[in-house]
Amino acid sequence: MRTINEAREFINNNFGREVFVKVLGIRNKEETIFGTISECYRNIFIVKTVRGKKSFNYTDVLIGNIKILVK
Repeated sequence: MRTINEAREFINNNFGREVFVKVLGIRNKEETIFGTISECYRNIFIVKTVRGKKSFNYTDVLIGNIKILVK
C-alpha cells in the first residue's frame, strides 16, 4: 500500500471478514488480535473481538505499525 486511500480500500474490501491484527508496540512488544472488521469510518476502523472493540487508524496500516492478515 502506498497511499491512505489504498489502505482504506483494503479495509473496506474486507469489511465483515475475520482478521488477525498484529500491532507492533513500543520496546518491541507485539499484540495479536483476532476479530472481525465491524465498522469503517473516514479516519479509523474498528475490529470487534471477543473482549470488546479495538479501533485503529489507516495511517498505522500504511506505515507498518499494524499488519493485517485476512482469514
